[in-house]
Amino acid sequence: MAEKHAENLFLQEKPTLALLAIWSFERTYASVITKEINSTFAHTTKILSKMEDCGLVQFKMDGRVKYVELTDRGMDVVNALKNLILKLENETEENSPANNISSTFQNSESQSSEESESQKVQSINSKVVNLRLKIENIYEELSNNNEDSDAIARKLGPFKRDIKKLEDQIESSQNPVDDIAIITLNDTRQRLDNIINQGQ
Repeated sequence: MAEKHAENLFLQEKPTLALLAIWSFERTYASVITKEINSTFAHTTKILSKMEDCGLVQFKMDGRVKYVELTDRGMDVVNALKNLILKLENETEENSPANNISSTFQNSESQSSEESESQKVQSINSKVVNLRLKIENIYEELSNNNEDSDAIARKLGPFKRDIKKLEDQIESSQNPVDDIAIITLNDTRQRLDNIINQGQ
């Protein structure tokens, strides 16, 4: 029954954005997805439930926290969606809705060889903002679930690697990156260090 309706799910905007958001975060929460796709928690839960029925996502518990992540089949669908987005934007229409979606959820491994330097800068700016939001959302979720400071530090620690990757991309960029993005990234690093140091 679920197989029959899977194609209808991704003819709608919110489920598509939700799946791309899960791919971007790798492992996240329903509340984070709700904010990312500008939806209600109830509607997001319904979307995620349908995705689970279709075998695209799976839920896992880590202590008292319930995560959602892609299955192998879900990753295949994401790759198909990314290819569709690239086709729709013809790789040149910077202001198209499809380009806005792809740049928001594009990670460092998905940079195409044809991407211009200005597009790389725009992508870096988006990644910096998304990383800050991701850290704050996860910290808020963990705090609301009364996780202790050690557990919070362990779960947010890996984001140091993401910050370092972005710093390397900014340093190697041939075009200047927006000062706001640099300030935001520095502020994000300091914020993450403060959170992690609370658990030490």
